[in-house]
Amino acid sequence: MVFVGRDTELAALGEAYARAREGVSSTVLLGGEAGVGKTRLLAEFAAPLAGQAWLLSGDCPQVGADGLAFAPFTAMLRRLLRELGTERFLRLLPRGEPGELGRLLPLLGRPAGDGDPALTRARLFEEILTLFESLAEERPLVIVAEDVHGSDRSSRELLDFLIRNQQAAAAFLLVVTYRSDHLHRTHPLRPVLAEWDRRAWTTRMELGRLGRDEVVRQLRGLLGGEPAPEVIEDVFRRSEGNPLFVEALSDRAGAPVPASIRDLLITPLDRLPGETRRVVQAAVAGGPRVGHALLRTVTGLDDAGLTDALRPAVSANLLLIEDEAYAFRHSLTQEVLYDDVLPGEREDLHVRYAEALEASPELAPLGRAAYESALHWHAAGHRPARTLAAARRAAAEAAASLAYAEQLHMLLRVLELWDQVPDPAASKAGVLDEAVRAAIAAGENATAVRLVDTALSASALAAEADPARAGWLLAHRGELRHLLGVPGDLDDLREAARLTPDGHPVRATVLNLLANRLLTVPLEEEGRVAAREALEAARAAGDAKAEVIATVNLTYARARAGDLDAQLPHLKDAQATARRIGDQGALLHACRCEADVLQGTGRYAEAAEAARQGLAAAMRSGLARTAGPTHAGNLAEALIALGRWDEAAEIVEHALRVTPTPSLRAYLMVLAGTIALARGDFAAAENVVTHAREVFTRGTSYAQDHLLLVRLEVDLRKAQGRGADASRLVEETLGGAGTSPRYLWPVLEAGASLPVPRLPEMAATLPVIGPVQEAHRLACTAETGRPDLWPCVAAAWGELRQPYPRALALLRAAEHAAGTGDRSAASSHLTSASREAGRLRAEPLNARIERLARLARIPLAAQDESGPAEGREFGLTPRERDVLRLLADGRTNRQIAEELFISVKTAGAHVSNILAKLGVRSRVQAATAAHRHELI
Repeated sequence: MVFVGRDTELAALGEAYARAREGVSSTVLLGGEAGVGKTRLLAEFAAPLAGQAWLLSGDCPQVGADGLAFAPFTAMLRRLLRELGTERFLRLLPRGEPGELGRLLPLLGRPAGDGDPALTRARLFEEILTLFESLAEERPLVIVAEDVHGSDRSSRELLDFLIRNQQAAAAFLLVVTYRSDHLHRTHPLRPVLAEWDRRAWTTRMELGRLGRDEVVRQLRGLLGGEPAPEVIEDVFRRSEGNPLFVEALSDRAGAPVPASIRDLLITPLDRLPGETRRVVQAAVAGGPRVGHALLRTVTGLDDAGLTDALRPAVSANLLLIEDEAYAFRHSLTQEVLYDDVLPGEREDLHVRYAEALEASPELAPLGRAAYESALHWHAAGHRPARTLAAARRAAAEAAASLAYAEQLHMLLRVLELWDQVPDPAASKAGVLDEAVRAAIAAGENATAVRLVDTALSASALAAEADPARAGWLLAHRGELRHLLGVPGDLDDLREAARLTPDGHPVRATVLNLLANRLLTVPLEEEGRVAAREALEAARAAGDAKAEVIATVNLTYARARAGDLDAQLPHLKDAQATARRIGDQGALLHACRCEADVLQGTGRYAEAAEAARQGLAAAMRSGLARTAGPTHAGNLAEALIALGRWDEAAEIVEHALRVTPTPSLRAYLMVLAGTIALARGDFAAAENVVTHAREVFTRGTSYAQDHLLLVRLEVDLRKAQGRGADASRLVEETLGGAGTSPRYLWPVLEAGASLPVPRLPEMAATLPVIGPVQEAHRLACTAETGRPDLWPCVAAAWGELRQPYPRALALLRAAEHAAGTGDRSAASSHLTSASREAGRLRAEPLNARIERLARLARIPLAAQDESGPAEGREFGLTPRERDVLRLLADGRTNRQIAEELFISVKTAGAHVSNILAKLGVRSRVQAATAAHRHELI
């Protein structure tokens, strides 16, 4: 096809590629109707990049109405493996091992075992992104996913993962093409495109039809000269500027014009020999691309006969040769030719394809034979038994490839056909249970609830007849209701625990789910009881994995009740056991719980270290982007308490770039908003409050979700002078907050300076567990009539190494001292408060301190902002010292970023600053200087 009229779009792609070379990732969404030239545009864009960039591409073929699982990525990864060879390919992967990628590339060897579906699938996605990052570090990377309108859900979810994490990864350009004329109102791609389009780094381009002058230029190129005026008018009128149709019409100069575009695309087939037409008609039933060996089997020809039959189609540019397969030059042509095949012929062809694939699975790409066979049986129709059996095999194959949406699709097809098959040779209850698990793994939570409801209402299931299965189903529904924000989650979990018999293998798992939810609410005592029962059930059943989770839950509950020192060894033991049995989910859960209880008791440095261990475990598990943000939130919260705000802000920024779940994103934003408010950025804090409130009120929300937000919003309203709004918010919160001392005490302290009738009674009766809650209680008491206690409050926060609340308390102590005429104490308190506020860059607090100093005529001593003694000679910040330690250890910017959970760009900026401060030009010189000056 002659290339004309796409200068603007070509330039936009070139600019996106230039940004990728400069380290800025982006995505281009390229839409347009069939035949408008999307593939041609990409070919023109890619041509000059050959040899200087990685170019990975794959399309989304369909068999019948169904897409093939992970099809574009499987295609590009197979080609990359062939190009690089196994040894070099593996060097690009984490630890040099195939990991979960072996499920898509069986030649590398499938991983042993299945593990937790969610973690296994997340690990696959992260391994693919890590592979792309490794390629991008060698040379610029361009990834093209074509015809995504025909994609399967698993491919869309992987694309979504790549786009969401693009800003936190090494730079690459991702181009996604789709046929906009296919996107009807309910097309599954429409909402996904809208979500992608909202990303700041995404550009959406719609490729329009050619104008008259551009059609003339195309005709000149096609005809090799100036077209006659009547040809120009006729072609432009009939093609309406579609380049594919222009080309097809130009080939018929002087011949009668077909009555429709459909006829126009079919006509080239009519000019081919009869045997060629027969083979091409067989090929169209195989999809846009069909292997030589498979087509040979379906047609019954030998290699020579098939080659001779297809040579005219290749010469006529109807088919292209791709490796050991034939592809239609344009998918629209394949669709039109397919629709032209008579129903009986079409049915027979699909049966032949299905039987060929069942008899010889090697005719399909590895790991795809059962799924493709099932699609052909479904397209053939009228054979429910064969279709059901094939769908069962395809579901198992899809599960092995972690294509859970496609597994669910096949299992739902099995259930639809169930009553049409006299003896399905399986249990419908078993298929329902398998479908529930697949729906949960695919994230189809609403579908999973409907399947659970179907199973629970089935006449064959009575709770008394099979209480264990009823309990298992109710437990899943309880979890699903929580995820969907639907009431009744705890009721389901409690009933599940009641129904599941003692001694049954699933009882420990059900009790663990109940304990987790109760401790999240929190309902502490009931949660401890459930955790203890879960531990007993796990030990009785010999279930090591359930025992680890139960141990963590029970230890966590006891530690939160104040028994931290006695429980920490049990948490460490649980982590060691989780590592030994290879349960990554349990290990990450134990690390999170350890960081959380240390944080709650004011042991912030230890909490930060536990969170770092969690991040390291997530990285070793291949789950840095999936599980990392949770541990990053724990780390950031500890660093905020310690006054290391810049480090916390970097970590939160990076965690947000990997786009975590909405509730976790809102929590991370609240942490960022806390820093923003303390530094005087009221607009940023307001944006956080607006977003987080919408998230936390949309579904089920517990104390740790919304009380942190309440504290932020109360402080913001007070800073804005909106005391009445702040009072109303505190009053409403205390009216329905439950009894979570850890999260309620900060709200009580924030509201103590406001007229809140309910607050004194709540403060008098709320338990105090640990030094952090005691510091909040002291602040409440000081604020509500005992201002002489402010020095004690400051001392309490000082013992906890929390500089910001200490500085606030020192300011209040100075106010009280100045009011009583104790200028010496006031001066001492103000000087200390000013030093802390200056180091934190807490401008509103600084302004209050300076205002009091002016009013009381107290001179403030000059602030010492040089920081800790270590590194003071060169002005290195604590974060720069962390980076310098890793740099001296020989780490690359990417490795530094992974270790500290910051972006590669941020790591590079730190390295540049370190080189400048040390007055050196290279990393080796920086490492030498670090050792010479004992900076590490």
